[in-house]
Amino acid sequence: MGFFAKLASHAANKMAHPAIISEGQSLTYGEFFDCVKKTALNLDAAGFGTSEVVGIRIEDEVDHLIISLALLATGASIITLPGHDSPQLRANLAHKVSVTRIIESADAHNFLDYRCGESLSPAFLSVGQIAAASVLYFRTSGTTGDVNIVPFCEAQIAAQADRHSEYAGDRLLRLASIEHNNSKRHRFYCVWQGGTNVFKPRGKFDLVQFVLQHRVSCLDISRMHASDLTALNTAGKLSGLKIRTGGSAVPYAVRCAIQEKLTANLYVRYAATECGAISMAGPDDHDEADAVGIPLDGVELEIVDGEGCRLPLGERGEIRIRAEGVASTYLNSPSDTAKRFRGGWFYPGDLGHIHDDGQLVLDGRTDDMIILNGLNIFPAEIERVLESHPDVDCVAALGLPSQVHGQIPVAAVILKAGVSATAVELRGFVRASLGLRAPRRIIVLDSFPRNSQGKVLKRELLKLFQ
Repeated sequence: MGFFAKLASHAANKMAHPAIISEGQSLTYGEFFDCVKKTALNLDAAGFGTSEVVGIRIEDEVDHLIISLALLATGASIITLPGHDSPQLRANLAHKVSVTRIIESADAHNFLDYRCGESLSPAFLSVGQIAAASVLYFRTSGTTGDVNIVPFCEAQIAAQADRHSEYAGDRLLRLASIEHNNSKRHRFYCVWQGGTNVFKPRGKFDLVQFVLQHRVSCLDISRMHASDLTALNTAGKLSGLKIRTGGSAVPYAVRCAIQEKLTANLYVRYAATECGAISMAGPDDHDEADAVGIPLDGVELEIVDGEGCRLPLGERGEIRIRAEGVASTYLNSPSDTAKRFRGGWFYPGDLGHIHDDGQLVLDGRTDDMIILNGLNIFPAEIERVLESHPDVDCVAALGLPSQVHGQIPVAAVILKAGVSATAVELRGFVRASLGLRAPRRIIVLDSFPRNSQGKVLKRELLKLFQ
């Protein structure tokens, strides 16, 4: 079953249930299905179909979602060409997947049809005739290497969505735009589960008031946004809300602040573009090791050594996973495919270990491992210690290349507002815990270079030490 057929099922079985809520409109599942079906009819009439690879550059989130689902209904394949990317990067993405047509914001209304309840042309394929043959292309974040393109069929995205059954009863608000791959993925998950997608208004708005007004039950935000929320005087009004975050490490101190000042219902997710969610730490799972929970149902996870042999509980090694819905290749990238997809397993390039209670703890990236005179140093252990300092807000540890020592551990920190800890003081603090594993240099910055999804660009950060 593809997304169009799933949407038709929701329209038949929960017609009056809200599917879309935004500042300007709301749609039930019956109305939503009508919009998608009629938009697909218009696209079909314009020649869109199985031979097309369509680049989507539509900033309005509701329009973007409807156009995406309608294109899948025609059998077309899709990739997002985000407005926050440079024209050159968009052109490169389009070239990599051989885009045949592009739909931009100005073009969308040539195809969109928000009229509900009117008859359709009998020429349009019935739900039962539509084969879910489309390909959805997602790009990797590119924080530690070149950007790769990951192709998924609809069945793979659906299998990932099946790991999020909780969305069926949620009103989901994500602050990151649907033009971000992770947001688009979760918007699709919510549609698959028959939940309610809530979209934020454009421009500045009162987040707390918006959440309360539209009865949002799940707020999915970055670690940075979550930290900002804890500083609001009105944050206490969100005590019943579920907050989900991930994409970068969420230190224990930040988790405690969220649970104390915002809501106890904090979920920290570990995921990858190639497979979706892998594990989730729930409200009672947070600890000083910054655990990210046990693997989700249907996800098999192992910690292995360099030879691919499974390691005992508690030993650090490389993470590998397998599950329904995991990608099997990168588009036109045989070397990276061979590196990450081996023997039926996906190797996300992360290091970790398993707690006695079965929770996964991340220890950094395989390509971020710092090797000082043969001594392996996990960046995460440096980051955890520094983040426990009361004056430190955010940390990034990395290895500075050295002809003599191989690599020298260094760290960049962002301090909390109104404090004045020095680099010398911080070096002494971390050395007391880590000894030889402590960073030899620490710099204090106002901000870190990040990509559009908020992930730290360590390659850019490293240039500040050279």
